[in-house]
Amino acid sequence: MERINLGAVTRSAIGKNAVKKTRRDGFVPAILYGRTREPLPVAVKRKELAGVLSGGRNVLIDLTVDQESGALSDTVMITEIQQDYVRREILHVDLRQISMTEALEVDVPVVLVGTPEGVASGGGILELHRREVTIRCLPTQIPDRITVSVAGLGVGGALHVRELEIPEGLEVLTPPEEVLAAVVAPREEEVAAATEAEAPVQPELVGRVAEQEEAEAAPRADSKTEKKE
Repeated sequence: MERINLGAVTRSAIGKNAVKKTRRDGFVPAILYGRTREPLPVAVKRKELAGVLSGGRNVLIDLTVDQESGALSDTVMITEIQQDYVRREILHVDLRQISMTEALEVDVPVVLVGTPEGVASGGGILELHRREVTIRCLPTQIPDRITVSVAGLGVGGALHVRELEIPEGLEVLTPPEEVLAAVVAPREEEVAAATEAEAPVQPELVGRVAEQEEAEAAPRADSKTEKKE
C-alpha cells in the first residue's frame, strides 16, 4: 500500500464565513479525528489533497499538522469526502488516525475485465450490481482494487462475491451470496411494445376510417331534413 505525505495547518476560526475564507485561500477544511484525543479542525492545500486522492480513497497518509505547540504527526486515512458535484470541487474531508497494527474495515473497488460471452455472442446485457466490497485487514494489506474476469459469463450467468480471488490476510465482510454482476437477456417484450406504440398509422387505414364515419353520418343528416320538412 502506497503512503503519501500531506501537510496541514490548524484552523482557529470555525463557522460558515471562516470556512469560505479557507476555501478562497486555496485550502480545503478538514477534521482530524484522533484515537485518544478530541477532533481537531485543520486545513489542507487543495492541490496537495488532489494529488493524494489520485492514489485512491484508501491511500495511507503521513499527515504533519503545524500548530503553535509544535508539529503533530499521524498516519491517517480519509473516511469521508464532501464534494460539490456540479463544480467538481472538494468542500470538506474527514481524516482519521489509524494504528498500523490494528485491522480496519474498508471498501475496496471491484474491477471487471473482459467481455462476457453472453454479451459478445448471445446479445445479452451486462448489469452491474455492486462496484465494491467491504474487507477487514491491516492498513498495509489494503489492495487498490480487486480484479475479476467476467469473460466466462453467459446469458443468465452471474458473478458472486464468493467467486472473488481474495489475497491472503484479507477477510471479506460483504455476504458471499451477493451478486456483483450478471448477464441478462434483452427485454424483447418491452422493445416490441415500444415499437408498436411508435408505429405510424397507415394512410390507407385512415382513409377507410374517414369514409366509414361519413357513411354513418349521412343518414342522420337526411333524417333531420325530413323532420324539418
